[in-house]
Amino acid sequence: MYDPYNEFIKNILPNGLEVHSTFWDRPWIAVEIVVHSGGREDPVEMPGLAHFVEHVVSQNIPGWEYDKAKEFFENCGGDASFGSTGYLGTRYKFRVPADAAIFMEALIIFGSMLLGEQIEKKIERERHIILREFNGRYPFHETLEWEMDIRKNIFKGHRLETWNRPLGRPEGFQSVTKGDLQSFYDKHYVPENISLVIVGGLQTNEIISKLVRSSFGKSKYGKRNKIPKPCWDTLSPVKKLRTVKLSDHVNFKADQTEYTATWALPCDFPRQACRVFDHMFRKILFDDIRQKRSLAYRIGTAVSEFQDVTEYKVNAWINPNATESINEIVRECINMIPLQQELFEQKLNSAKQDCLMTDLSGSGLIGKVSTELVLSHRISTIQEGLDDLNKVTFEQMSEAIEFLDDERQYTFIIRP
Repeated sequence: MYDPYNEFIKNILPNGLEVHSTFWDRPWIAVEIVVHSGGREDPVEMPGLAHFVEHVVSQNIPGWEYDKAKEFFENCGGDASFGSTGYLGTRYKFRVPADAAIFMEALIIFGSMLLGEQIEKKIERERHIILREFNGRYPFHETLEWEMDIRKNIFKGHRLETWNRPLGRPEGFQSVTKGDLQSFYDKHYVPENISLVIVGGLQTNEIISKLVRSSFGKSKYGKRNKIPKPCWDTLSPVKKLRTVKLSDHVNFKADQTEYTATWALPCDFPRQACRVFDHMFRKILFDDIRQKRSLAYRIGTAVSEFQDVTEYKVNAWINPNATESINEIVRECINMIPLQQELFEQKLNSAKQDCLMTDLSGSGLIGKVSTELVLSHRISTIQEGLDDLNKVTFEQMSEAIEFLDDERQYTFIIRP
């Protein structure tokens, strides 16, 4: 069975840096770097610090101006992403020709950026850019309050209770000092807290040799952030229905209602069982709300894993005439799941076939492996996924319904 995840070789450098690499006979080599710190590590009183650090590290590369570093990758036919921040980690990546000298230069740029910086330049410029980014995400600030209210109710007592997104909030990124940025960088941007995923046309021994001799090989004290213990049982969300009128906040007219239902799920509920349940539920919602009732063009679900707890959402833009009934319809769809064994078999078989038909590009593989490392600090193989799918039972679908109990649901409706 084709299983590209099983081909990765793991090495740990003397300084603690973790490297996962696989040789592909290609004329390029691609690297994704995971710093196992993100918005979760923001001080509660300083939301957005990790994201701010991500912004400024690319502006303070030792011996390089940002534009020149970017040109280096473009001029050799490659490309680079100088950072994206999530809740659990911050990711950087680049792709260059599989040429030993060019690869070494790329490692020097990113290694010095991520392990050897003094953050001094472009701080105020990036602060202004982040404010523009914030205002683009929250065009009117009530949307932030709505977002925070969901988290305060669903994740009461958890770190997520005070987290909106990696972007943070003005009271955080506007108060950040140069010392705050440097302290976060010095604590979290350390070899033991970093994983590299490398795919392409250089052999592992050459990759490791060059990493050791580059800035990635330098010693710097620090530790890996640990995966916290599951905490779903300690959460006590309370049923809540909140409706707001969009016309009270904006001048333009809207002709649809946005419906969102949110729950917290236990992170230790088997991932593949959750996958099959999600595919079943999405199909039932689509058939009932889109196909049968013609109430929406699109209705979907979203699963967000946070290591110790999972967030589950249903989201739809519906006919305003269904505003008062949409939640009851969604609850009816939830209750259909234990009656749909044939659909369960279809979705379970589909998930298994999807594993067997895996066909990833280099960038697709490196992205999926990096995501696995962010979530679980390890690479899961296709065979492991198949083994877990073979353990999924129809009874688990009813168990999942219990997690979507009406008394644990936050329902948020934005009507025109």
